[in-house]
Amino acid sequence: RQTHAWSSLAEVQPTDLFSEQFPPETFHFKNSWVYHLREYTRSRSVIQMQHISIELIPIFLMLAEELNISRCAKKLGLSQPALTRQLQALEESFGSQLFIRQSRGLALTQTGRTLTFGCFSEIGTRLIAPALFEFAKMHKQIQLDIRYLTEVEIISAVSHGQLHLGIASRAPDAESVRSYKLLEEKVHIVTARGNPDLEKHPNPRFAGYRTNDRLLHSFLKSHFANRYRVVPDAVVAVNSHAAILDAVVQLGLYAVLPEHSLVDALRTGHVRLASSKQSKNQVHIIVPESEFHERKTLETVKFLRKKFKTPEGRDL
Repeated sequence: RQTHAWSSLAEVQPTDLFSEQFPPETFHFKNSWVYHLREYTRSRSVIQMQHISIELIPIFLMLAEELNISRCAKKLGLSQPALTRQLQALEESFGSQLFIRQSRGLALTQTGRTLTFGCFSEIGTRLIAPALFEFAKMHKQIQLDIRYLTEVEIISAVSHGQLHLGIASRAPDAESVRSYKLLEEKVHIVTARGNPDLEKHPNPRFAGYRTNDRLLHSFLKSHFANRYRVVPDAVVAVNSHAAILDAVVQLGLYAVLPEHSLVDALRTGHVRLASSKQSKNQVHIIVPESEFHERKTLETVKFLRKKFKTPEGRDL
């Protein structure tokens, strides 16, 4: 009985194990567990993993595809009791239940059904969450777990495999994360009612997401480079677009924000556009850098890019 010692399934190529029995498309089956298995084994020592038989991995893949012991046993040429023993051996090796036994067959445990997605609250509330709810209606077997986080938290969580997908306002410079352009949003500068346009204010002060706000600096460099040889920092920094708008209104400041965060404030007249000039900002969808991605991750990226009419780029 052949065994193999490894600390991560990422080190074992599918062609090394069972390419003849299970072609590459096998890895994109519905509710794939390959990614979770690989991530789970990263936390296991070589000693813990050394007695897992290579033969058990393709058996698991077939079970996850069929979700039926009888059909799986028939395809593998095994008796049902023998297949059940193989599954028990795999679960014992991993120290975790992989399937729930039901009267109609098998079901993946909750980890296999949940799609975790991290995004900013502003774009999440107005754009991303409604799109994901639409996606969930089409894929009722998927459980959504949407988390509103800061960009730093999102990039960190995606790179460590704690989120399946995330939203970023830029393409992260990280080897552990892969990014894809999702949409382009317009960016405007606004101020409180009663304030003059930015061009006419002798000494405007700014609010931003952080002191050296990226959107503010980019906007002023693009449109007011002659006036601002040194781009000023924000005098009020807060990591919430709604709070930035409150600061603009109460303190008479100026702020550069994406259009989706300004819709309500502009409609109610709490703020107004401080210049006719505008810029564009790209929003990216990010996933962990990996050879294998679950079917639900692939389908979500495809759906969102189609939803926001993003031109096709490189594939996962």
